[in-house]
Amino acid sequence: MLFGQILQAQEKANLTDQVTVLATDLPLTARSQLGGVTVDRLGFVYVANFHDAVWKIGPKGETKLLTDGLYGSSGNAIDAKGNLYQANYFSHTIVRIDRFGQISSFIEDGLSGPVGLVFDSDQNLYICNFNQNNILKVSSDKQMSVFASGVHFNGPNGITIDPDGNLYVANFNTNDVIKITPEGESSVFATLPGVDGTAHAVYFNDRLFVTKIKSNRVYQINKAGEAKLLAGNGQTTIQGGPALEASFSAPNGIGVDNLSGELYVNNVKGQWSSRKASTIEVSKIKLLTITEILSHHLDQNDQQGAQQAYQAYRADPFTEGEDIALAVGSLGWQYMSKRNVQAALTLFTLNSEGYPDRWQPFFNLGEVYKIIGQAEKAKTYYEQALSNSPGNKRILARLK
Repeated sequence: MLFGQILQAQEKANLTDQVTVLATDLPLTARSQLGGVTVDRLGFVYVANFHDAVWKIGPKGETKLLTDGLYGSSGNAIDAKGNLYQANYFSHTIVRIDRFGQISSFIEDGLSGPVGLVFDSDQNLYICNFNQNNILKVSSDKQMSVFASGVHFNGPNGITIDPDGNLYVANFNTNDVIKITPEGESSVFATLPGVDGTAHAVYFNDRLFVTKIKSNRVYQINKAGEAKLLAGNGQTTIQGGPALEASFSAPNGIGVDNLSGELYVNNVKGQWSSRKASTIEVSKIKLLTITEILSHHLDQNDQQGAQQAYQAYRADPFTEGEDIALAVGSLGWQYMSKRNVQAALTLFTLNSEGYPDRWQPFFNLGEVYKIIGQAEKAKTYYEQALSNSPGNKRILARLK
């Protein structure tokens, strides 16, 4: 089956990314504007309203007004200690907000319309300095300098970072997403379709996810800089459903829960940019996982379908960089716990073919054959695992 046919079959079976609208127990009031969204390690979502407030939303929708003492609450980021750093666009400042909502000043001078914020692994803070069309760097000892500037920047709004330290900046006044190397060299990484209003960005699993506030859509960009629509039918409403059928209203901030892989996007319920009283609603985008796809086939005893889906997922330019070995291996043991040996063998075999230089997939195959009493096959796979991990005491114990 061809790659495109496999994707069409998955969509027909409703195996797609899904959008839901969070039910919060407090209204998120606004003035038809939207600030940033970020998510901490515990899964709490922080939403700013580009006015005076930031809310903290728990995993079950429990909502707390963290503070309403800001002035143009725009982009935000979480540091290694769990503190929230909030940009104030209109006061040209950045504040630190602890988990109890206590505000302390962080930067009071040298900014002009700060929006997006992101920390690197050394806790340097990078700032989209919107009005000056540059990116500022604040070191861990609070020394500020211009990190990147030039013709590529036109309303730098959202910013995110990949594991290699490359920054990605969304230009609000164009359709461009700019890549900045750790040395500060910038280039156009991707150009999104539609009108301008490229808002915020977040990086997850070798993909960028970017909001388009004027187009009511969310895009994904792969590591080659190729863009693809992720969610949104373009209508100015707030509605859940399959991602391409769901709708957003001026989606702006976007954050990711790095444990669940769920994306959170804020919407304005009312006329965007009218300055009239309105509320904010938060949409959650649940990305379709390889385990959901494989389970769909294996629960119907469709081994061939599972094999084709696995291969298609590894071949898709938007998921090929994702390391799925651990998730697929865990799913295999779930099927073993249900005594579905064939499903487990299918999954472990796929992993051994997909990751032939690793020891765990072959070890898992050895374990299954040992459990079902086929010692010679078990030995063969244990030996293959050992060749990939010489001296591994766990494998040696099995062979002994």
